[in-house]
Amino acid sequence: MAYRANPFLERMSERTTSDQDFVHLFSPKILEKLHEDCFKGAVHIFRSPPGGGKSTILRAFTPNSLRAFWNAGPNQAETYKLLIDRGVLGEEDGPNLLGVMLSCSSGYADLPPGASNASAELFRALLNCRIVMRTLRSLSEFLNNGLPDALDDVQLRYASDASGLRSIPLHDTAAAMMKWAEESERSVYEHLDILSSSRTQNPPPAHARLESVLWLQSVQFSYKGRDVASARLLMIDDVQALRKAQRALLIDELVTLRPSIPVWLASRTIAFGDEFLSQGARSGRDVREYALEELWGSGGNNRQFVSFAQSILDRRFQMQTVVPGQAFGQYLQENFPLNELNDAYIEARSLFDAFAARYKRNVRYSEWLANAAVGPPTPSLDAIISLYVTRILIARDEATKQLSLELAPLPAEELQERDSAATKGAAEIFLNFEQRFPYYYGLDRLCTLATNNVEELLSLAAALYEGMKAKQVLRQRASRELLPQEQEKRLQDAAASKRDFITRTHKDGTKAQRLLDSIGLFCRERTFQPNAPYAPGVTGVRLSNSELSKLERVQDQAKIGKLKKVLFECVAENLLVTRESAASTNREGGTVFYLNRTLCAHFSLPLQYGGWQETTIQKLSDWMDGGYQPVAKLSLGGR
Repeated sequence: MAYRANPFLERMSERTTSDQDFVHLFSPKILEKLHEDCFKGAVHIFRSPPGGGKSTILRAFTPNSLRAFWNAGPNQAETYKLLIDRGVLGEEDGPNLLGVMLSCSSGYADLPPGASNASAELFRALLNCRIVMRTLRSLSEFLNNGLPDALDDVQLRYASDASGLRSIPLHDTAAAMMKWAEESERSVYEHLDILSSSRTQNPPPAHARLESVLWLQSVQFSYKGRDVASARLLMIDDVQALRKAQRALLIDELVTLRPSIPVWLASRTIAFGDEFLSQGARSGRDVREYALEELWGSGGNNRQFVSFAQSILDRRFQMQTVVPGQAFGQYLQENFPLNELNDAYIEARSLFDAFAARYKRNVRYSEWLANAAVGPPTPSLDAIISLYVTRILIARDEATKQLSLELAPLPAEELQERDSAATKGAAEIFLNFEQRFPYYYGLDRLCTLATNNVEELLSLAAALYEGMKAKQVLRQRASRELLPQEQEKRLQDAAASKRDFITRTHKDGTKAQRLLDSIGLFCRERTFQPNAPYAPGVTGVRLSNSELSKLERVQDQAKIGKLKKVLFECVAENLLVTRESAASTNREGGTVFYLNRTLCAHFSLPLQYGGWQETTIQKLSDWMDGGYQPVAKLSLGGR
């Protein structure tokens, strides 16, 4: 297989990636998450932040990719079977579905802005001729030759509902239809040239509807006397590249047409305006919406994404020849040498003794302290974590106990009863905070850091792969695997780069970076308290519905409007992750804005969801403008 300098830096949705490589790299796990309704007649909107996998999904259903999946057969058995089961491939005759994919990334921004009839007609005209053109080119690829003269043997017939078409002619050959589409596209650009000059303007091409969708669902293709490609799928990518008025027109008219074939629209979340505050998919008979980052579940349960991510990583790992092996995870060491554990335990013991000294005369904690004084026969990570758990529980009890004479000691059994997974999680991040003992390492945490985003996963894996290569080149036979501390160093360096890059990728990058830095520092201050009151830690801020409503008020719109824009961009670009927060007896509902998990690594925060703190629009606005000033230096009270 061809040598790859770093296969994790390649983006397989790019057209420069061959169909064979695309098939090898494609993970079938995403197909398992696509609902069968996606292949039914309706408008289906796929949205996600950049790198969420939208274009990759669409490319998988283009004719050349489907042909490559079919040719691969047993070599890509899982994907092959899924496509067979969905009726997309036939075991004997290959692709059954004609996937027509076009992008909105070029040409449409050249059209005159505004919502006038002339602008709308030019937009429809360009989209109509391009859908017809792309359909015929895809048909040529579908016929397994991709040569232009293949269309000479394709005859066209039309269902009765095509009689209402006014802007698109009903030619009976594919070659004639292609000639019309090419001439129509030239006509649109000739009109644009006239608009940009002082010449007398001719009327624009008159296209009153997006008739290309009706044409695509009504036309019947016959190749050398045999009907072909009866099932169709129209895929329109990069919808965010359209102007707002164009997006609205496209979606409104598609819904009005109520297509009998599936129409997939793929767009970055940023194109959906204020809808970033609403959660879940909007479902209906004519339009259905899917947030790709939510396909894998929400919150801390990321097992489904881990399985998907592992498949992606292993497929890319097998594309290179520098580091031997078949699995990416085999080079991520998750165990610690005995000497490191021993050093960490000695330091943890010293910190514990300094903490416990203030309670040595307190009968209440005597049994807990005595229990902790019994060291393990062999130092282990669990033993170290146990010391931190005891410190947390003592500090927590000290902060909450009633002001009364407590003469009876707390039994050792109660220490176990008060322990929990959340407390252990806090203890682990406390260990990282005090001793710099690795926390961000291993395959599971790598996948968690990706925040359900494929591009982010690949960027982090690329940083780790560079370390793997370096060890191979240096012939470090003692440990070819990346040790936990080496993984953490590379992952946190990647996290710092992500944070630094914000100023270059956002319209209000400096304000966005300052706001995220402020949220990170605020979360650190709330996380690293001796009693871990929000165990395992705070990684987000919550705005109540009342606070969120202030974003829509007219007064003070300049300041609030800027915060709204920055918040929206951060959510759209996956820097903040929103989760609905239900109402309870003592608080109203709201929305939690969690930090992106890679940014959590930059701020040395835990990776679990659930911990958040209430805030206000005013505070966020102040942080965005002036930053957050920590109240005091962080300390866990160990010394």
